[in-house]
Amino acid sequence: MSANTDETSLSAENIVKTVHSGEQPLTILKGVSLQIKRGESVAIIGASGSGKSTLLGILAGLDLPSEGEVSLLGKTLNTLDEDARAAVRAQGVAFVFQNFHLLPGLTALENVMLPLEIRGLKTASQEATDLLSSVGLGNRLTHYPSQLSGGEQQRVALARAFAGGPEILFADEPTGNLDRATGEQVESLLFELNRESATTLVLVTHDERLADRCDRRFKMTDGTLQEVS
Repeated sequence: MSANTDETSLSAENIVKTVHSGEQPLTILKGVSLQIKRGESVAIIGASGSGKSTLLGILAGLDLPSEGEVSLLGKTLNTLDEDARAAVRAQGVAFVFQNFHLLPGLTALENVMLPLEIRGLKTASQEATDLLSSVGLGNRLTHYPSQLSGGEQQRVALARAFAGGPEILFADEPTGNLDRATGEQVESLLFELNRESATTLVLVTHDERLADRCDRRFKMTDGTLQEVS
């Protein structure tokens, strides 16, 4: 947990998301509000179709709300164009997805080096090696994604996400494609890296046990969000 726990990492005020398909508009998010402090781990749970992934995309600035305001790392996203929102994400936001999203033509090491090289770090290779070693893949640096198991690919994705020390990590069903034992290993790494780096963690999951490990839990129900104990 960061020493600056009073510092807000992410806030959303009265978020509404309406999409127009077919004759009737569909409102996916209905007045969602939340505040997340720096270093917190927060789970968003709920049934499929309740709006969890839509909310995650808006909180991360990948999409804009129809109404309401989102502030990410001190920047009000609604006032920014797509390039400016991308710049905010590049400065301190990382993602882990259910389907890993590794580049198949790059080795594990090259996948982790990529965000470091984009930022111009001359020590990208060493930092990426250290990160992969920290997730137990020091002997798999030159393997391509197709040569790695699902659990190993997700560990590469975790190492890549933490490359450069993001201030906030968004994870969408990070253990959803893994068997229970492998999922628990990845889960432990996720919280270990969260603690060590004081990185804010926003996690969308169906897994109640995973959600229970977070500092706070919110439940999405039919487009509304409520904090649960």
